[in-house]
Amino acid sequence: MLFNVAQLLQEGVGATRCHDIAGELYDIDAHNPGPVPVVGRVVLTRTPNGILVEGDAHVELIEPCRRCLESVENTASFEFEEEFKPSIDVETGALLPVVADDEHELLIDEHHVLDLTEVLRQYAVMATDLPGLCRPDCNGLCPVCGKNLNEGPCECERAVGDPRLAVLAKLLGTESDTS
Repeated sequence: MLFNVAQLLQEGVGATRCHDIAGELYDIDAHNPGPVPVVGRVVLTRTPNGILVEGDAHVELIEPCRRCLESVENTASFEFEEEFKPSIDVETGALLPVVADDEHELLIDEHHVLDLTEVLRQYAVMATDLPGLCRPDCNGLCPVCGKNLNEGPCECERAVGDPRLAVLAKLLGTESDTS
């Protein structure tokens, strides 16, 4: 996901280029060490300060089900927008000043190559925040023994209530005789 932007840097503000994204990402999380294929589309636009990168991408991630913890494959789609700044003047070859606030991964290298790999990896990490379900009717895990209830019922006693709520049960008249 490397793009040579030397020609685009020589053009006027507002000049654009469109490219397809196809590659692999690594080290997204413990469930997705890589390679994880990523595909998408990107638009590069010349700005007064550098190159604005806008696009969307899709990755196939392996995530734990939020109820039963079984691995499930989900497609994560995300949009991104970042501005990359050149580190070398494209016409003179002089080093450009790098401000302390400039993030290293958002700099165009000395060969005028813009690398989207780290930016896409970071957006893919953010896309893993909300794990899905293995199926809509997932029964989850038993809170007592931890058995996967999708594989069948467990032998645990379920009628045991929370002893901290016993006073409320008396008030409501729903006290059970399980103690």
